[in-house]
Amino acid sequence: MKRLSAELLLFITATIWAGTFPIVKVSMATIPPFYFVGIRFLIGALLFTAIFFRRLNFNSAGIIKAGMLLGFFQVLGFATQTIGMIYTTASNSALITGMTILLIPFAQYAVTRKKVQAENWIGVIIVFTGLYLLTKPDVNGLNNGDLITMICTVAWAFYIMFVDVYTNKYDVTTLIFIQLWFVVFSAFGTGALIEDFSVIKFSQDVILSLLYMGVMATFVTTILLNRYQKETTPIRAGIIYTWEQPAAVLLSVIFINEHFSPWQLVGGAIMIAGILFSETYGILIKHSSDELHRQSGFKSSDE
Repeated sequence: MKRLSAELLLFITATIWAGTFPIVKVSMATIPPFYFVGIRFLIGALLFTAIFFRRLNFNSAGIIKAGMLLGFFQVLGFATQTIGMIYTTASNSALITGMTILLIPFAQYAVTRKKVQAENWIGVIIVFTGLYLLTKPDVNGLNNGDLITMICTVAWAFYIMFVDVYTNKYDVTTLIFIQLWFVVFSAFGTGALIEDFSVIKFSQDVILSLLYMGVMATFVTTILLNRYQKETTPIRAGIIYTWEQPAAVLLSVIFINEHFSPWQLVGGAIMIAGILFSETYGILIKHSSDELHRQSGFKSSDE
C-alpha cells in the first residue's frame, strides 16, 4: 500500500508536468527561456524556504555537492526543454521528452556499469522509428527545437537516477532546498548574460502561467518526486512518468489547437509503445518465469 500511494502521487506529478507543455509554448512569446526558468524556480524556492527552512540539515558530508549535481541536471533539463519549445511544438517536445525513461538504463551503465539489457536496445530502435515519423526530417529537415529537446532527455535520465541514489542517502528537504536555489541562480545568471529582462510583459495570463509553473510544476512536483520516488524503483517511476506524454499531447490539442498528420500520430504511438516495451518486457518475462517455476514446483510436490 505504501508503494501504491507513492506511485499514485508520482502519477499526479506527471499529470501536473503535462500541463506545463502548452503553457511553456505560449509563454515563450513573451518571456526569454532562462528568465522563465529562473522566475519559475524562484517562486518554488521562496515557498519551499519559507515552509521548510527550520528543517534544513547540512551536517551530512557531501550533501551540498549532491544537491548541486541534482540542480545542474535540473537546470540543464528545463533550460534545453524550454529553449527547444521556441522552435518545435508542445506535443513534439512532450513526446521527445518521453525518451527519458528509455535512457535511464544507459545512464545507470555510465555511472554504475550496470549492463544495458537487449530490450532497452530494441526499445531505442522502436522509439527512433517513431521519432522519425513524428519529426519527418527527410521532408522538413532536422528541427533545431527537436534536437535541443533531445538534450533534456539525457539530463532527465541522469537526474532521475541520481534522485534515487541521493534521496536514500541524504536528507530530502535539504537536497530539494539546494537544488532549487542552484537552478534559480544558474538560470538568472545565464539570463543576465544573454537575455533582455525588459522584454518580459507581466500580463495577467503570464502571471497565472508563472504561478502554475512555480507553485504546482516546481514546488509541489519537486517535493513529490524527491519524497516519494524512493518508495518505488527508478524503472517503475519512469514508466509512471510516461503518462506525461499522452496527457501533454491531449492538453496541447485541446488548449492551443495543435494538430497531427496521420503519420505523426502513428509515430507518437510507436514512440510510447517502444518506451513501454523497453521498460516492461523484462518485468513480464521475469513474472512468467517465476510463474512457470512455481507451477513446476507444485507439480513436483504432487508427484
